[in-house]
Amino acid sequence: MKNVFKIPILFLVCMVGMMIVSCENNSQEEISEENNIEFPESKLISFDEIEKMTSGIIPGETAYNKQALNASTVAKNEENINYYFYGNVREGSRAGTNLSGELNLTVTFYGDVFRVLRGSFVSGSGEVSEARGAIIADGTVYLILELPDSVLVYGVGRENPENGGITGRFSLFTTDGEENKGSWIANIKDVAAPGDTILDLLRNNSRFSFATLVAALEATGLSSTVSGTSPLTVFAPTDTAFDALATLPDGDALRDVLLNHVVAGKFDTRAIINNAVLQTQLQNSNITIDFNGNGTLVLVNGTTQIILSNIEASNGYIHVIDAVLIP
Repeated sequence: MKNVFKIPILFLVCMVGMMIVSCENNSQEEISEENNIEFPESKLISFDEIEKMTSGIIPGETAYNKQALNASTVAKNEENINYYFYGNVREGSRAGTNLSGELNLTVTFYGDVFRVLRGSFVSGSGEVSEARGAIIADGTVYLILELPDSVLVYGVGRENPENGGITGRFSLFTTDGEENKGSWIANIKDVAAPGDTILDLLRNNSRFSFATLVAALEATGLSSTVSGTSPLTVFAPTDTAFDALATLPDGDALRDVLLNHVVAGKFDTRAIINNAVLQTQLQNSNITIDFNGNGTLVLVNGTTQIILSNIEASNGYIHVIDAVLIP
C-alpha cells in the first residue's frame, strides 16, 4: 500500500452497510494476540496496483449503474455480489465503534489474475458511499471505501471458499491522517423467494443440511411456529453440530433445546450485536453475542460460532451455528 498507509492494512469487512455507530458497550476487551493476525497482500498483484488502477476507469471496463447498486439488488450471481457486513474498530481514537451495513458490488472488469469490483456501501441509515476493489485469483480481497467526511477505509481480507464470506482486518483513516484499526466479517446476503419461511429455508438450504433440526421441529410441534407469520430469529445448528452430541434428547427436553435457539423478533447481524444479550423462547434463558479478536461472530460466552448469518425469510432471520445450544 501507499507508504503513508503501509501499516498492516487490515481488510475492510467488505463493509456491507457501514454506518459508523457508537458502540453501546463501552467496556471493550483489550485486543488479544489473536487480533494481531495479519492478512498479507497477494503475491499476484499488490493493493497499491489495484488502488491506482481503480481510481479511474480501466480501458474496456464495463459500465455500472451507481444508483442501481443498493440493498435491493440480487444476492449473488455471475457479476453481482452482496454482503452483510459487520466490523469493529479496536485501535485508535474511534476504538469501540461498530461499522455495519450492506456492501453491494458488481464485477466490472476481468483481468488475468483478478476481478475488479465497483459498487456501494449502504449504511444502516441508508447513506450510500462508493466502494471499489478486487478479488484476486488466490482468494485475497482488496477493498477501498470512500465514506462521508472524507473518511477512507482500506482493507485486505480473504474469501472463505466454503461459504463465499470474507474475513479480514481494515484500517480506517480520518481527515487528519490518523489510522484506526479493526477486524470484520462479511457474509453473502441470501435473498429468499417471496413467501419462503424459516422452515422453508431450513428444508431447502443449498450450503448446509438441517435435516436433524427440521425433524426435531416437526417431532416437537414447533415446525408450525417457525413457519408462521410471527417474526422470529433462529440460531440453526447444522446436522454436523447435532452429530457432535453424545445423545439427542427427546420429548419435552428436546423441545426445550429447540426453544433455546429461537428468539422473538427479527434480528440481523447489526441488531444482534447491538443488543448483545437476546432472550430466547425458553424461559430464563439468554443468548449472549460477542465479536472476537479474529473477526468472528460468536455466541454463548464465546463457545459457539456463527458460520453464516442473515439468511432472510419472510418471517425472520436464520443464523447458522456450529454447535447445539444446550440449556
